[in-house]
Amino acid sequence: MEFVNHTPFPALAFEGIDQRGQGFHTVVLRQTFTWNDAGELVFADDQQPLCEADEFFDENLQGSVRQESDLCAYKPRCDVIVNATAYPPQPADGSVPERFEVRLSVMRPGTPVPIPARPHGLNPLMPASDEAMRIWQAEVERVKHADAQGERLIDKVLVVTGERRFVKLNGWTRAAAALLKIGTIGIVRFPYWRVTRPEPAQPVPIRLERAFGGECRIDADHSAAGKVPQKYRLTVEQTDAHPDVARPPVAHDAYPFNPVGQGYTRDWFLASADVRSVAATQIEYPSRPIGLDDFNRARRGKLDGGEWLVAGLGVRPKGHPERAKLVGTIDEAFIESNAALPKDFDFAVWNAAWPDQQVDALRGDELIRLVNLCAPDTPGVTRDTQGNAVLTLALPGHLPFLLVRFENGAIGELAARLDTLLIDLNRRQVSCVWRATLSKQPQVRMLEARMLSGDDALAVTTRMPTEQEEVAHG
Repeated sequence: MEFVNHTPFPALAFEGIDQRGQGFHTVVLRQTFTWNDAGELVFADDQQPLCEADEFFDENLQGSVRQESDLCAYKPRCDVIVNATAYPPQPADGSVPERFEVRLSVMRPGTPVPIPARPHGLNPLMPASDEAMRIWQAEVERVKHADAQGERLIDKVLVVTGERRFVKLNGWTRAAAALLKIGTIGIVRFPYWRVTRPEPAQPVPIRLERAFGGECRIDADHSAAGKVPQKYRLTVEQTDAHPDVARPPVAHDAYPFNPVGQGYTRDWFLASADVRSVAATQIEYPSRPIGLDDFNRARRGKLDGGEWLVAGLGVRPKGHPERAKLVGTIDEAFIESNAALPKDFDFAVWNAAWPDQQVDALRGDELIRLVNLCAPDTPGVTRDTQGNAVLTLALPGHLPFLLVRFENGAIGELAARLDTLLIDLNRRQVSCVWRATLSKQPQVRMLEARMLSGDDALAVTTRMPTEQEEVAHG
């Protein structure tokens, strides 16, 4: 099968396979935009290549992921991923808040209300009455000034705080707390830890490192290695299976939903390493703030579940339990088989955005509104009455598609799907990744990547097939 790219954007054709062992063709194409001083998206001079391997913020390939590979075979939904730094609002009084909100909104523009037909008399050749004309003209003016009501696809709000910490109380205070507990027969308990008040907010990277999570690890060469109680030390089997085979730790525990975050710890680690202060979470959902109770339950090993304790706008890691289970059953029977994928494999594992940032589909003409997610002097940013920095971007409405030439001489058209929208505000880039899939039967002789723009693209989206069966039998 031959692939020809007639667009100026990087594109690639490759083969995929499903859970039943059936092969299919995949074509992926990536567009890179930037925006001008007016906030209008324009093609970037430097078109970014397809991302062929997961890219981390850290050059040592640790921590949170900036973007995942574009070379997955299929994504059932569209990811909207935002890499950004949160900046506190700048109100007119010059105050600096301890906490503030950031917001991501994605809206589909509405269809303009049609202009009402001009009225007439008893038949189309007779003029309408003055009263009918007056009513019609008033309705025309109302329609002209009416906002087209669109569909809100994503509206996500996070709360960002200044730096704060969980701090262990000093010896005298803890002694008083112990006496209070004894004197009240355990009815009244004084906390051994407290959370400090947030510092005035500073710019905060919206990354998993600032969200709730973390790990407790003590290596063999650490001064606290000999202080770890036996029950918390790794067994021989655990040591042999540890991913850090070159330097396995003596003891290791991590919050499975976000091992790179902050605020999660365990009592055995605090005591062994003599830790008296722990950085608290700086990014959280407004409906689920992280407090001292969460910290205490975590350190006692009683923190249940907690998927929604982790707040972010970027990539949800592949190791996240709710995402990892979509890989399917990897058992001995599968390992010994010749199957490419488990029978219960779910292609949704390739959707890298958080569930509340996944949508069924984007057309490519949506409006994106970002609040307090870029520096105040960023081109295109406006400021509202509360001092919030607001950036509104409109996708240009392009439609990449495939011209499919079959071995039997038939020709078909297949619209690509926009399945990844990556907004990198720190780099001033917006990337649109489009993907098209089609069956290998009937046999394909050539795939040609082409593109429609603007009104031409919107005009054909309602008629161009998007399912591989429609092309194969068209």
